[in-house]
Amino acid sequence: MIDDIMNMLKDQVGGDLMEKFGLDSNQKDEAINITKETITEKISGEAAGGGLSGIMNLFSSNDNDAEGNSMLENITSSLSSNFSSKLGVDSEKSGGISSMIMEKVTSLFGDKLGGSFDIGDLMGMIGGGNSGGIGGMLGKLGGLFGK
Repeated sequence: MIDDIMNMLKDQVGGDLMEKFGLDSNQKDEAINITKETITEKISGEAAGGGLSGIMNLFSSNDNDAEGNSMLENITSSLSSNFSSKLGVDSEKSGGISSMIMEKVTSLFGDKLGGSFDIGDLMGMIGGGNSGGIGGMLGKLGGLFGK
């Protein structure tokens, strides 16, 4: 499902990435790939480290709380750094790209997941699976804590 979201993201922001930030078609595609890799890595790392409530809040359709905002800042900062190093854009441009992309990504995830979901749903979306691996484990753990 993350591939579906990334395709929607490319459709919705691809033109802006090229128009507003001067990316070429290859850089636009690479920006989407970097976004997918970074989000997957950050969500998995946070979930494994016990950051369930920040993840759940950030990707729900609800307003962010302090933990959700912290998670957003963490992912946005990593994206910005990755865009600078992998796309060869300056920090101002990479920051703008990161902010624009994360605003859209959180909206797309929120639209798909709604306001109430369990961590297994999110992990399934990013490829962790609902019944096995880290997604299943964290889904069960989240259920124990009412998340």
